[in-house]
Amino acid sequence: MTTRTQPPMDERQLVSLITDGQTGLLNGTYFHLRMEEEFKKSWRFQWPCSLVIFEVDGLEAIESGEGARAAEATVLDIAGEVLTASRDVDLAARLGRSRFATLLPGTPSEGALVMVQRVLTAVLEKVENRVSLSVGISAAPQDKLASPDEFVARAEQALQLARSQGSNQVVTWNARSR
Repeated sequence: MTTRTQPPMDERQLVSLITDGQTGLLNGTYFHLRMEEEFKKSWRFQWPCSLVIFEVDGLEAIESGEGARAAEATVLDIAGEVLTASRDVDLAARLGRSRFATLLPGTPSEGALVMVQRVLTAVLEKVENRVSLSVGISAAPQDKLASPDEFVARAEQALQLARSQGSNQVVTWNARSR
């Protein structure tokens, strides 16, 4: 009996499995796998790690006023700025049409704020106030933060609070953010 083996995957195929086809950033599935790994390292070795979630507001207005290509170009501009502001060890991902995330291993929330300010400044300059960003940040390790799901939930809570405060707001989760 002969068994058939599939040929090894080439680099192009592998990249297409883990990245977003439009932006080249990591896709959500692969990002979550890697984020869980980094979260576990953070807890085990008590290293800082921050998760930043960006939500883009205003893409619909661009699409209805200028068309789908203009909205796609804006998404690419924002993805480029997220990637440019990230270090080689950071994980930048596209989580949805108007949502991006960056995981910053070895970075406390104060360092994440520096990265976010670079992104906000560059995006607002590039897209000329046609969109705004809301940003939520969660940092590990922290007391009572026991799982990667809680790590993400805290960043999501901070993001929702930032959205409720208006355009281009940044909120870092802490016990008072609840």
